[in-house]
Amino acid sequence: MKESQSSLLNRSDVQSLLKAFIDGSITVLKPVLSQTGDFTYPEAEKIMRSSSHFVKEILEALSEESVLLKELFTLVVVCPYCGDNRLTIELACPHCGSTKLEVGTTIEHLECGYIGFEEDIKNMVCPKCGKQMRALGIDYRKPGVMYKCTSCNEFVEPKKKYTCLKGHVFYEDNAVLKKVFSYRLNPHKKDIVEKDIIDLNIVAKVLSAKGLLVKTPARIRGKSGVEHMFTLLASSKNGVSAVVVDVLVSDKYVDDYAISVLIKALDIDASEKIVVFIPGLTEKARSILNYYRVLSNINIIECNDISKVNIAILNVLNNLLKPLNNIT
Repeated sequence: MKESQSSLLNRSDVQSLLKAFIDGSITVLKPVLSQTGDFTYPEAEKIMRSSSHFVKEILEALSEESVLLKELFTLVVVCPYCGDNRLTIELACPHCGSTKLEVGTTIEHLECGYIGFEEDIKNMVCPKCGKQMRALGIDYRKPGVMYKCTSCNEFVEPKKKYTCLKGHVFYEDNAVLKKVFSYRLNPHKKDIVEKDIIDLNIVAKVLSAKGLLVKTPARIRGKSGVEHMFTLLASSKNGVSAVVVDVLVSDKYVDDYAISVLIKALDIDASEKIVVFIPGLTEKARSILNYYRVLSNINIIECNDISKVNIAILNVLNNLLKPLNNIT
């Protein structure tokens, strides 16, 4: 995914995520280890109503545009062959590769150099030379916990052996470390982002008061089978889509992209469709949309001030709410 900052900020799902950063609902978006063994961002998935894969793409795109700052959260060992981080870890002998190791607290007899597990030494008599070990630090010392290869019969510093779910085997020196990031809003971008955030709470409250169920944002499957993201969906209690609102914010008058917005609106079933363009449309785009909205239940709004979006939508809804009451 490669989108400009402007088109990214136009997305309804991205707007909802950034709004959560702006209002403090999210301070730092942290990854969570899922049951599948992958690190995901369930908080963002819930807000954006999107898959974990798609959310990761959006987060990466926003960080590339410096809207979000990504910070190292942890390093994860992944398979160098397939990238899977669902791994079984075994300790192996560095000499023969055997995983048949014993571990325990050890004692070293300083006089003869014998090293063995403390549990194998009876009455502190050295199994090698037979002498009594009386004083710690004089006759013997405790090197600590050590590993012993039962195949080599030697104390070793084991190496880690990894096996992924696909059966790939590799050792620690061949492992790949994958960076996992957390995200937070870039404070230097806050004013820019805040200026372009669409808040339709007023519209949502009016529609809710009419008995409609409101979602912001909303993912809707079109007649083509393609899923589309809209800024707001108000539906009846039996699931009929009553009002769909899509708001597009741009730094200039919208031209060819308006056709894509129109196609998206035409693809879905809804009693009324409201499309808002900020700051407005070019003459060419306006001519095309004026033709098609006669054929479809599409209400087009051009608004040159983002702070007046709610008022502009409510002005249109005033003419629509009475017939909409018949489907609630």
